[in-house]
Amino acid sequence: MKITTNAHLLNSLTSLIDPNQRQQRDLQNQQQLGQQKDRKAAEAGESARQAERQGRIEANRQALQKLQDKLKADQLEKLKAEFAVEAEDAAGRGANLNLRESPGTGGRPVDSRPGQIIDIRV
Repeated sequence: MKITTNAHLLNSLTSLIDPNQRQQRDLQNQQQLGQQKDRKAAEAGESARQAERQGRIEANRQALQKLQDKLKADQLEKLKAEFAVEAEDAAGRGANLNLRESPGTGGRPVDSRPGQIIDIRV
């Protein structure tokens, strides 16, 4: 067995440990870079998914608005057809919508509801 000084022994041990430490540091740096790249890729993917989701939401809102407009127009047409007032009555006169009596009864009031007030001319 060879006896050496402490400084020489320390130097030889350090030379053995140094390559291992460098390899470990390099490996750690590579892992950190890989993790950073993975995080950036995940963030980019998340932002793309978020943008796609917002696009689908906006498309659904527009489709819903179109459907609501169409239903509203259909309901208005249905109500207009149901409550259509003819412009002229049977005698050819324009219908007066302000009268309380029906224009087709010959001037006599029509009692359609119990308790209805009817104009009576004396």
